[in-house]
Amino acid sequence: MDMNHSATNLTLDALKSVVSQALLGKFTAVFPKLFKCQWKTYEGQKKLYANFSKDTVSNMSGRKFCVGGNWKMNGDQKSIAEICKVLSDAQLDPNTDVVIGCPAIYLMFARNLLPCSIGVAGQNAYKVAKGAFTGEISPAMLKDVGADWVILGHSERRAIFKESDELIAEKAEHALAEGLKVIACIGETLEEREAGKTNEVVARQMCAYAKKIRDWTNVVVAYEPVWAIGTGKTATPDQAQEVHAFLRQWLTENISKEVSNTLRIQYGGSVTAANAKELAKKPDIDGFLVGGASLKPEFVDIVNARK
Repeated sequence: MDMNHSATNLTLDALKSVVSQALLGKFTAVFPKLFKCQWKTYEGQKKLYANFSKDTVSNMSGRKFCVGGNWKMNGDQKSIAEICKVLSDAQLDPNTDVVIGCPAIYLMFARNLLPCSIGVAGQNAYKVAKGAFTGEISPAMLKDVGADWVILGHSERRAIFKESDELIAEKAEHALAEGLKVIACIGETLEEREAGKTNEVVARQMCAYAKKIRDWTNVVVAYEPVWAIGTGKTATPDQAQEVHAFLRQWLTENISKEVSNTLRIQYGGSVTAANAKELAKKPDIDGFLVGGASLKPEFVDIVNARK
């Protein structure tokens, strides 16, 4: 009986293995990039990116340029496939990190179409792993479908959905704990700028993040003056640099000199191929968070602003 039982177990194990491999083969045929980039282990991907980063050259500050494309609530399978093809075929600057903020339901679709060198981000995530939060998405869910970044604190989340500084900071804390990298957005409204409160506002927003974030290694801050988002108005390179320099000083005084020197600060707000090169020349601007232009072929020129 024992021999028959053992033989049966071996047969079942062999059958399971065959079925498993067949299903895995079918899955990887449908989602080859997702499997290649991320499905095996997240640790393996971290090592891949770590090795890749060692072979690339950062800017003079030691901070690698980082450009994010925030597609917001735009796109369908046809248009996303077209954008992904443009990015896949383009000669993108290898010294620039590229991240695409894709609508949640298209994350796996985009991950499958984009090269592994381009990161994929959720545009929002909640502050806990699971539960009765209808309509919300957790960082664990984003990771499960191939995302490795999340955009948090965007002005549209703050203004339209009334997200507070405190809630956004809690979201960032949980996303980082779950292994996502975070693009943490800040920025002032037109009224606040005209009242001379720009520094006060961005300092308040940074304080909220600082209360919850202990390790800034996987954080990129995106300074986006609200008055320049989608309006066609852009802060001049000098205006943007002034705020970025203030943020760098704030980091020195409130967190550490090391974080101030290493944390990347993007500029966002009507960035286009026409103004990207001038903005990219500023010493404290380490990249861009791009809205509408990231849906167009000119996004390639923005990514290559320092090339």
